[in-house]
Amino acid sequence: MSLKYSIKYEGEGYSYAQEYGLNVSYKDLTQVCKNIRGLPVAKALDFLNKAEKMDTAVLFSTYNKHMGHRRELGGKKGCYPVKAIKMVKKVLLNAVNNARVLQIDEQSLVIVHAAGNKQMIHSRLAPKGKRMKANYETAKLEIALKGEVKKIAEVSLPEKKKKKKVETEEQSEVPQVETTENKEVETEVAQEEVKTVKKKTSKKKGE
Repeated sequence: MSLKYSIKYEGEGYSYAQEYGLNVSYKDLTQVCKNIRGLPVAKALDFLNKAEKMDTAVLFSTYNKHMGHRRELGGKKGCYPVKAIKMVKKVLLNAVNNARVLQIDEQSLVIVHAAGNKQMIHSRLAPKGKRMKANYETAKLEIALKGEVKKIAEVSLPEKKKKKKVETEEQSEVPQVETTENKEVETEVAQEEVKTVKKKTSKKKGE
């Protein structure tokens, strides 16, 4: 099973990756994706690695109620959603691998689309205490990359097959000529031997 992408680009040089049914906060996913959208893949991975180690905070422009201000963000609100960062990093690496299969230059890859959305809401109740609603929400994540397609020297398969056929025909013709020449020599030798035997028998009869 695979879900459709919310966006599809026309032309070559695009690679996609997605994950769905994630047990991650879709609000955290949206903010992490907003921080890496439009960046080259190398810079995005560097940012995600630092944020995963809590060296830098992720800027939350929305869903930031009762959230603390961070000095490294210039006093703006942010936090360290490690679980969402790990999932975004995983999907980003999958998109890079897909680009490698499509023969796209990895150094030229840029994140043109990154989005996290709510997918499903499964009704649940609190495990203990007052029987209140405690719904289980899943999220969906998708990433699209753009890069330059590598130029490879094109060699058509029919030409390769023709070359192989010509080589096999030449190889098959050479031994055939040799065998025919050998046969002619053998027949001449046999005829000479027969002539010598006849001469010897005729001499004996004359004596």
